[in-house]
Amino acid sequence: MAKRVLPVGIDDMAFYVPKLFLDIETLAEKRRIPAVKLQQGLGLYKMALPDVHEDAATMAAEAIAELIDRNKIDPKSIGRIYLGTESALDMSKPTATYAVGMVEERLAGRYGAGCLRHCDVLDMTFACIGATDALHNTLDWVATDPANVAIVVASDIARYELESTGEYTQGAGAVAMLVKWHPRLLKFRRLFGVSTEHVHDFYKPRRERHTDTPVFDGQYSNWCYQNRMHEALADFRRRALDAGVFRPDQFRALHERWARMIFHLPYAFHAKRIYVEAFIEGRKASGHWSADVGRHGFEEPNADQFPDTKAFEKAQAVFLKQVSTAPEYRRFVQEKLEKAQRASSETGNLYTASIFLALMSTLEADRAEKSRLAGKRLGFVAYGSGSKAKVFEAVVQPGWEHVVRHFRVFEKLAQRQAVSYAQYEALHQGLQTKPVHKVAGRWGLERIGTEGVTLGARYYAAL
Repeated sequence: MAKRVLPVGIDDMAFYVPKLFLDIETLAEKRRIPAVKLQQGLGLYKMALPDVHEDAATMAAEAIAELIDRNKIDPKSIGRIYLGTESALDMSKPTATYAVGMVEERLAGRYGAGCLRHCDVLDMTFACIGATDALHNTLDWVATDPANVAIVVASDIARYELESTGEYTQGAGAVAMLVKWHPRLLKFRRLFGVSTEHVHDFYKPRRERHTDTPVFDGQYSNWCYQNRMHEALADFRRRALDAGVFRPDQFRALHERWARMIFHLPYAFHAKRIYVEAFIEGRKASGHWSADVGRHGFEEPNADQFPDTKAFEKAQAVFLKQVSTAPEYRRFVQEKLEKAQRASSETGNLYTASIFLALMSTLEADRAEKSRLAGKRLGFVAYGSGSKAKVFEAVVQPGWEHVVRHFRVFEKLAQRQAVSYAQYEALHQGLQTKPVHKVAGRWGLERIGTEGVTLGARYYAAL
């Protein structure tokens, strides 16, 4: 028997993006790399950049405040605000407390001082999957009582060393989600496939010289993402079968179950690159592969036929490229992945917020195309280095379009200001001392305490 599905999920979402961006052509020129390689190869066009007064707390506060204001929520009714981030500002005090403090101060005039005093506030960290963990945990909490209302927010700054291989994928932004019973947007089956393994593909160790940039191995991280994804997909299918969600002869290729697939995107084209092997396995499981081979002449290499690992890997890459350019895979990408890429191309990697921006990008694009998504399932593939993947699904609710019309993702992206390379470098190195672009009423870091019991404390104010 299938487990009863409680009507719990995401009711609304809000997106905050900094007002600055670096055009990828500007960076490519400085790095002497053809811009087309980054644009057509990785899907990178613009990099969202935080100004000197912005951090994970201010971005989270802006997204939370927009969500509360638009939905006219009495903050006293919010039982928890959980933040997923890997851009924490303190080793002890949650970054969420800074964000909630800003929001509470702004709302005091309408709802009274301390209007969020009884809200449970917490940070959750597991690289890029931390906000997914916060959502997973919060769905379970909301389901315990129909009166429970929560906000889950993802806020991050992806920053890499200058001239590193990760530099082109940098980005920044925040997404807040209203989680409650009888949601207007997405209803979740609380069924998560999980795969976890202790690895060092990307991490931020304690070092003698402080830096918030990571230690990472890009190729190894891609391999870890791919392996955790395969294992989490298999775990999701096993759990779904155990729960009686569908029969063993159904959805042998899980992607056939989902109208759209929403991935964590370290760069815009990442999902369509790493999913090729899973697509092949799905075609084999569903009985379509032999027809594909006959139609296109695919020749899958066997490691035993090659003299060494490098020769096999080269042949494997040629084979996967052949499959990825075949009409079947191109249709799959166009139908289920492409809409999620659009916003990512304009922002770069948002770490924990990446998967949720991909969701907003997809829904906004589908609304513009008048797609009929009500009642359709969305499949999610989340990943966090270190490493863990989660696979889960949600059902789009009737009237979803009325919620999505307030997202304004692409409108916000169009309203940003380009910076020069010199400004980008100054921001990156902490040499820029004054904001490049102020927006009246937005929060900003006002000062950091310098002595006594205020040493290192962060103070924020509306600009």
